[in-house]
Amino acid sequence: MFHAGLRLVKSRHPLARLAGALIAVVLVAALVAVGVFAFAVLVVGGALFALVRAVRTPSRPAAAAPRAAAPAGVIEGEFTVVDDGPARKRAPSGA
Repeated sequence: MFHAGLRLVKSRHPLARLAGALIAVVLVAALVAVGVFAFAVLVVGGALFALVRAVRTPSRPAAAAPRAAAPAGVIEGEFTVVDDGPARKRAPSGA
């Protein structure tokens, strides 16, 4: 049903076949050229973005002197004590 409008007629004339092949080759070459151009634009844009970001970002300060190693079995870190709040009341543990 739908294939009736999409049916391609294969030409029997050799010059028509040659012209069709040349048109196909030119179209493929044009698509490849557009793809290469788009890739080049992306590469140049990425390089410019990286360059601008490197220039705008201030350099990081030198690392501080390393601390003395913690004793074995100690895990160092920062923590915050969170209050239980008035809503929670614990049951007596002795009963």
